Amino acid sequence: MPYKKISLIVFVALFFALLAPFSVYSKGGSYHSDDIATEVIVTIQDDKILAFSAYSGNWVSEDIKLTERILRKKSQGNIGIVVTTKRILGFSVITEEWTPENLKINEIIEEIKVEGNVATMKTDVRVIGFSAHTGKWTEAPQ
Repeated sequence: MPYKKISLIVFVALFFALLAPFSVYSKGGSYHSDDIATEVIVTIQDDKILAFSAYSGNWVSEDIKLTERILRKKSQGNIGIVVTTKRILGFSVITEEWTPENLKINEIIEEIKVEGNVATMKTDVRVIGFSAHTGKWTEAPQ
């Protein structure tokens, strides 16, 4: 009989522990990007861009092309971003993949934001967003 009680207590505790992350999004509640821990670190080594996922414990690499140079890197939440002279690369901890987006000729990056599960890049010609959930870049409609 005591085992049934303990099992019920463990079940209830696990149930609420699993629901806790979703309470941030509940009606009336507020969400802050600070609520999502940084789950990825991006580093550059020789001719590779490396992302380390705290979620899986895996390293994922992307080759740096001979004709490109790293301009900046940033990581926060579930996203890592690297900007080169030719492209911007987004890494998703969820999909564990690097996704490149080629820059247009003479495109100038004005602003990059990385917050939680979303990153945005504003240039002189467009705005694009990256989702950690899909691992894809999407250009804003004109």
